[in-house]
Amino acid sequence: MIELKFGQRKVVNFRGARKVVGGLTEKNKIDILLYISKEFANADKEEELYDIVISLCKDIFECDNTTLRMWKGNLLVPSRFLKETIPPRRDLSQDEGYSGFTFKTRMPLLIQDLTHHAEYIDEGETTRAVMCVPIMYKEDCLGTIAVESDTEFFYREDDLEILEALGSQLALAITSVRLIQGLVQANEREAQILKQLEWDMRMGRNVQSQIVETTISPWNGLHFGTYYEPMTEVSGDYFNVVRQGNSITAIIVDVSGHGIPAALVTMSIHYQFQRCTSLGMGLSETLAELGESIRPQLPDGTYFTAFILKVYSDYTYSYVNAAHQKMLHYHNGHGRIEELDTQGVPLGIFEVERSNFEEKHGRILPGDILFLPTDGITEQKNEQRQELGNQRFIEWIRQEKSTIEEQRDKIYVSDLVGSLIGRFKRYKGDVRNGDDVSLLALQCNPELGKAKTLLSLAKSAAKAKKDQVAYDKALEVFSMDESLKDSLVLLGKMYYRDRNFEKSVQFLEKYIKTSGEESEHIHYLLGRAYYELENIPEAKRALKRSLAIDHTYAKSSLRLARCYLKDNETPKAIKVLQQGIKSAPTNEYLKISLKKLEELVKRKSGDLVVSEQRKEAV
Repeated sequence: MIELKFGQRKVVNFRGARKVVGGLTEKNKIDILLYISKEFANADKEEELYDIVISLCKDIFECDNTTLRMWKGNLLVPSRFLKETIPPRRDLSQDEGYSGFTFKTRMPLLIQDLTHHAEYIDEGETTRAVMCVPIMYKEDCLGTIAVESDTEFFYREDDLEILEALGSQLALAITSVRLIQGLVQANEREAQILKQLEWDMRMGRNVQSQIVETTISPWNGLHFGTYYEPMTEVSGDYFNVVRQGNSITAIIVDVSGHGIPAALVTMSIHYQFQRCTSLGMGLSETLAELGESIRPQLPDGTYFTAFILKVYSDYTYSYVNAAHQKMLHYHNGHGRIEELDTQGVPLGIFEVERSNFEEKHGRILPGDILFLPTDGITEQKNEQRQELGNQRFIEWIRQEKSTIEEQRDKIYVSDLVGSLIGRFKRYKGDVRNGDDVSLLALQCNPELGKAKTLLSLAKSAAKAKKDQVAYDKALEVFSMDESLKDSLVLLGKMYYRDRNFEKSVQFLEKYIKTSGEESEHIHYLLGRAYYELENIPEAKRALKRSLAIDHTYAKSSLRLARCYLKDNETPKAIKVLQQGIKSAPTNEYLKISLKKLEELVKRKSGDLVVSEQRKEAV
């Protein structure tokens, strides 16, 4: 039982809004996180961990119910729950309910009033407020934890953060228990111990390769080159790029040490980095959060350095260094290479906060390249025991770039990274790598200036209704660089307007995937285009996503209702319209549509009664 001193939470109306009073204080949160770690550390079986989760959720969140689902045989199976429900729990696919949505998207979910989201619950369920988080280990989702209340607006974002932390620690605890059980079994098979450990290392590398993407698709004219080579089977290096519509956030990390301990830390960093970016944290705030959330989990003497970079749609950027290698900015206009650094401290050694880090800014111009290396490159020694060094690496960049430019004048960042690594390998000769080796590079399309000019002409032509000119210019921009998000969305909307829905879907899908943009209107347009193409399942998916982003977006409610009518699912169509009216009570279109649909159902019901009476008379 958790010994915490807090009053019971209540939901009250305050100035027209529902608010929670009582609940957890900041001190409670710290105590809870420490208590969770302690409880999980004492468990040595998965079943014990499941029981601990249910008990913890009951004590922490004052919930009416908690459901732990584990992914088994392509279904989310209820493994533990506080009490049985009416109707009883059932196995779910990843397309069903709030647990299925959380599992599929790998994102936490907080719904304050499920009456607005009836698609997430079975008919008859009494749950009104729910928090649901994925149990993530690396890129694998092991299952979900759902904390449920019969009272609307019962939870806050603070509660969701605690539940996410619990889910993260549970994933690590489950993995540790499974690993221990595997080692026990391996010890029982003495002749196969070595073989099993080798297999585990290979498996570890396969799993780690899922969280470190070495092929990164372009974003809005920025193109990527990468290299990633662990010193052993698994690596303590990590890099990632997250798209957020109008910006991207890139990070590169170097964990002290090598092998499995360092690799396990990178997996925790990956989860926490994804969480921080999804919450919209600033760069310094993200680094502080990474340090504080992971520090308690680090093995003794382990720490990590990191460099984090954010590039915006106007090609300005911000960066913060936490005692990592400096970022190198190659300026294409004059050939100068600038070493960029900020004041910062390593993470995991002592407590850190935002003020421990300095944020600086810059701009990347057409043809410019940003290099983010780890020290496995610059600290490598050759056969004469000479260290490569930063200045020698900078000179290599100039030389190799000049050589490649003689062969091509467009985007070449991946070729440049390959050429630099080839020279690195020739330099070290037969000497073994002294550390994990990683390099992330970003190049701004050298033709970006020309593309932006053409795009401006396309927009002007579209506004002036000179459609052919607009199409020609926009498609020319697309041929120059398929990642420029303004050209993608312009083409998607133009084709939509001209009812070329097949082409519209092509460009809108690419826009969403390439940019990382999440807006209710774009998903509505995509759903409408799919509807016109009579691809109703995809139309439903896009429209539900639109409503998940903004449940008051009436156009999506109306179109989703039409989708259900197409599939002869009239009750679901009525329910969607009813939910739409609750979310947007002043929208007359929703009210009129619901009234017509209810009258139609009533009329059909009356006709059916008359028909049955005639049959009886005959």
